[in-house]
Amino acid sequence: MSRMRLLIERYGSLGLLLLAISAVSATIVASCGSGGGDSSSTGALCEQCGESDGACQAKAFVVPGATKPEPCPTVSGNGCTEVDLICRRKSDSAQQRCYPVKGTDVGGHPQPDLFFRCDGSRPLQGTAKPQPTDTLTPTPATTPVCNNGVIEGSEQCDLNTFNTSCSSLGCGSGSLSCNSDCTLNTLACVTQPCP
Repeated sequence: MSRMRLLIERYGSLGLLLLAISAVSATIVASCGSGGGDSSSTGALCEQCGESDGACQAKAFVVPGATKPEPCPTVSGNGCTEVDLICRRKSDSAQQRCYPVKGTDVGGHPQPDLFFRCDGSRPLQGTAKPQPTDTLTPTPATTPVCNNGVIEGSEQCDLNTFNTSCSSLGCGSGSLSCNSDCTLNTLACVTQPCP
C-alpha cells in the first residue's frame, strides 16, 4: 500500500505540472494574431480593416477605370477620381481589405467595386458584418446581369437603382428612369435635350 501511495504522490505532481503548462500555452495561443492595437493598418485603399485593424478611411483617390491599385498619374487631364472606401472580405480568404465603393444596392447600402483587386483578390459581395435589411437584397453576379436591381459592370442603372441624377448630368431637375437594357432614360429631366 505504501508503494502505491508513493507512485500517486510522484505522478500526481507531474499531472498538476502538465495541467499548468497546458493552461499557459492555451492562453498564449489565444492571444496570438488578435491584431489589437499593434496593427500597422492605416485604413487606406487595400489596407487591412475590420474589428482588430479598425475602419477604412472615408475617401481615397483611384485612377479612373482601375481594377487594381495604381499611382495617380501626374499628367494633367488623367486625374484620379475620389471614391468612398468600404471594408469587405477578400473573395479567396477571410481577410478584410478597404475596397472602393461603386454604387449602392436596392436597400441603399454601399457596394464594393467587384472588379477591383487588392493583393490580386476581388472583394466578396457579402458585407463584412451583416447589416439588418427589411427586404431581400439581390447578389450582384460576376458578369453583369441587367434587371436584377444592382448596377454592375457597364450598366448605367438597374431597375430603380441609379448612380446619378438629372441635376448631376446637367439636365436640371426631374427624375431618371431606367430602360430595359439598363441604360438611363432622361426624358423626364427638365432640360432637353439632356447631354
